[in-house]
Amino acid sequence: MSDSSATPLDQQGQLQEAFIAFNDLSGRLTDSYRELEDQVRELNTELASARAARSRELAEKERLAIRLTALLDSLPGGVIVLDHQHSVILANPVASNLLNETLLEENFLDVIRRQAAAIAPDGKQLTLKSGKRITLSNQVRDSYGDQVVLITDVTEAHAAQEASNRKQRLSALGEMVARLAHQIRTPLSSALLYMGQLSRRELSVTQRLRMTGKVTDRLKHMESLVNSSLSFVQGGEVDTEDCSLFELLESLKLSVLPMLQQRSGIWSQQLPKKDVLLQANREALLSALVSIAENAVQMVAEPELTIGAVLRIKTLDITIADNGPGVDGNIIEHIFDPFYTTRQGGTGLGLALAAMIAQSHDAAISVRNGDSGGAVFTLHLPISRIRLAQPRSQHGNEQARDTHSTAGRLKL
Repeated sequence: MSDSSATPLDQQGQLQEAFIAFNDLSGRLTDSYRELEDQVRELNTELASARAARSRELAEKERLAIRLTALLDSLPGGVIVLDHQHSVILANPVASNLLNETLLEENFLDVIRRQAAAIAPDGKQLTLKSGKRITLSNQVRDSYGDQVVLITDVTEAHAAQEASNRKQRLSALGEMVARLAHQIRTPLSSALLYMGQLSRRELSVTQRLRMTGKVTDRLKHMESLVNSSLSFVQGGEVDTEDCSLFELLESLKLSVLPMLQQRSGIWSQQLPKKDVLLQANREALLSALVSIAENAVQMVAEPELTIGAVLRIKTLDITIADNGPGVDGNIIEHIFDPFYTTRQGGTGLGLALAAMIAQSHDAAISVRNGDSGGAVFTLHLPISRIRLAQPRSQHGNEQARDTHSTAGRLKL
């Protein structure tokens, strides 16, 4: 409400004050608007810069993805990525070519089951049905928890190693032939001498039979030398299957007992409570153990053999201890060398063959002198070749085969 008593001069002053206030407010609004415009321009500039940076980042990531894809495609080895269910979510062409499958969205274990002809006991090396050999390395996990599996084609490397092994055996063949000739010369001379005696007419039937027996013994000794030499030179891989530890050691006992009985010897054994299955060539492994046991029996007049088996964290140790004189420290490092022997009439090939058989099973043989005398030979079989025996039942064999299938041994 206006003041009716105000004079025109007072009203003019009030209008002037209002106008000044309005101009002041208008000026402040203009300044605020300009500041807002400046802020908007700055924000637009920052947004444009951020968009440009984001575009550059995306472009760089795209280029990086293209380079990584090209790198994966050009790698000489296979690379696959598996999710938690072992489904393939990424695979480069080399992996697909090696496994002869498309792979994407396939279950990797199913792929291996279809393509693998054999799997090494450690689950890392596979022989494919195509004849190729590959190794798997699956220790890498990415930031998403997916598993990165590297596949390497070792077919040529394996063939080269086999060729190198053959060359090494052949290079040693000349020396072995010379030593074998020397080893054979003595029994051959003896056999010829006895054969010459058989032509004497005055010999009685008993004397002729005794001479014939000596000739036969000498010929058998030469046959043993030749067979052992051939086995050592041939070397190579062995076919494996499941075999019972208890049955293996029982066969060892049956093989050695006749020799022990001839020398009034003693057999004792300390076995684990539960049987285990060995992924091994039973006959080859038995041959190695028999060679060690026979060597121990021949070292003393009344031999005492103690057979043991202990399942450790990394190995199954099978021990053969005797009551002989032990092993001289000067010859321990040579005891497994071919043709090295300190025993009269020994061939020097038994322990060498045992060591070679152990090597073909990814195992090792060690020897030491026992605390109370005698020698202790130990066959160290890797735990990757050992598993608990299934309880015997009508389905036991089928369960064992299923558990030991090629895909089941693959470690992922």
